Amino acid sequence: MTQPPQDPQQPQQPYGEQPQQPHGQQPQQPYAQQPQGYAPQYAQPPLPPQKKKKWPWILLAIVVVFIALFAGCTALVGGAINSVDEESKKEVVVTYEVTGDSEGAIITYTANDSNLSQDTAATLPWTKEVTVTGLIKVATVTASNSYDGTGAITCKIIVDGKVLTENTANGAGASASCTQSDFDTK
Repeated sequence: MTQPPQDPQQPQQPYGEQPQQPHGQQPQQPYAQQPQGYAPQYAQPPLPPQKKKKWPWILLAIVVVFIALFAGCTALVGGAINSVDEESKKEVVVTYEVTGDSEGAIITYTANDSNLSQDTAATLPWTKEVTVTGLIKVATVTASNSYDGTGAITCKIIVDGKVLTENTANGAGASASCTQSDFDTK
């Protein structure tokens, strides 16, 4: 489609403005009308390229991060559970030793599996070897002089030949108590 030729004598109108017509005249149509029944034919501008959707990639990244966090937490918890399991199965051989000037004593101590045991007519010196197991390992021994006994009474907790805890009490009915929960002898 071309534009009709313009008169060189007539000044050009700025773009978008209507040319002025003499009073009472209709402006002329610059183009011939389309035949009836046909749609106007305009040149279609080319379609812009479709934008790629970003949300699936963002969703995938979020899912990957959650999976990584879950796997990391599972590994940490699994490692902690394994460590706790190993510690609960670990056995420590503990030797209780009670010495003193009295002939008899009452001795209460933690036996295997954290059960309390008592020897009510123990003669001194007295020793007992027990194996301590479980997640929380505690060894305790309490030694008491008889009421007619005099002198000192001493308790000791020994692991791998090393005295970890020692306590002494003096007098009739005196009690010496020793407790140990850390069995690291290094």
